[in-house]
Amino acid sequence: MQHQGTTTQPDTGVIQRRQGIDPSALQPVRGQLYHLSGPGRAGKSMRCVAEHWVVHALAQGEVVHWVDGACRIDPSRFIPGLEALGADVEHCLSRLYLSRGFTLHQLDRQIERLPHELAITRAPMIVVDGLLAMHGDDAVSTIESRTLLRRHVRILRQLAEQQHVAVIAITGTFRSQHTDARLLQHLHRHAQNHLEGRWTGRRQRRRLHLLHRRSGLHGHWRPFENISQTRFRLTERTFNRRGGNPSLGILTLQHQDE
Repeated sequence: MQHQGTTTQPDTGVIQRRQGIDPSALQPVRGQLYHLSGPGRAGKSMRCVAEHWVVHALAQGEVVHWVDGACRIDPSRFIPGLEALGADVEHCLSRLYLSRGFTLHQLDRQIERLPHELAITRAPMIVVDGLLAMHGDDAVSTIESRTLLRRHVRILRQLAEQQHVAVIAITGTFRSQHTDARLLQHLHRHAQNHLEGRWTGRRQRRRLHLLHRRSGLHGHWRPFENISQTRFRLTERTFNRRGGNPSLGILTLQHQDE
């Protein structure tokens, strides 16, 4: 993994060093619950990381389930990444199964259905965006909120371990005023992998800085500024080109140290 990318400016001869982090070292692991937490309501700043992983999975011909618990999914956000990989956008998006919960109880039902859906699709990856977003509803009591979260975490852990799936849950951080610290602590204890994000710099210079707790790796998220940050260790086959039939197989989702 390269922590820094080096670029040369021909006009001045100055070597500019940029601190970056290689996503291939942070990929979700099949059989684990991966917790992404970052600034913004329900951790929306970390959505770009999960979308990057999903784009590569779809381009490899895989099925991905995306459960939207924050009412903010926009499938068009996946199109630029798929086009950059030369994948067939229409075929790829047809393998992206989206579901949206407008209330905590709707989200509960969607998570409850996941084991049955995966029995059909055999998807290697699940993303639950805004897992804690609906828990702040005034219509939901504190006891019910905690009970439902424990249920959701148990289901997601079982999916990861029993069906060998990479499960990704996106939330805010402990510093967020919209996040219940006790709920976040429960998820943090039961997740095997953690990736935390925070903003550095101001205005146009603002960058998302990531910290991977498991390995201690850290750096800025710049997957499209440095080509080394777009290299995922995928199975040995080409991407689905436009006009071709989607390929089938198993996506290699392995951590760098495994």
